[in-house]
Amino acid sequence: MDPHVTAASLPVLALLAVTLGYAVGCWIWPFRACRRCAGTGKRRSPSGRGIRLCRRCRGTGLRLRAGRWIYNQLTRLRKDGTR
Repeated sequence: MDPHVTAASLPVLALLAVTLGYAVGCWIWPFRACRRCAGTGKRRSPSGRGIRLCRRCRGTGLRLRAGRWIYNQLTRLRKDGTR
């Protein structure tokens, strides 16, 4: 094996490992904590006195991960294309 080929393949393998790790993470844990409300589902009103439900996560405290959203869109596109 040529040392240049081995050196060039290491970043590709590292990127592949990170991508597969993220895909497995999206499969096991499709949701993450909402960043706006820190996963509580509640936000303080602008006056600071009242508490409201977070509009971004609709009070659940969870948001769908970007990778899982892309997977769902591709699955829906494939399903709609084969009808």
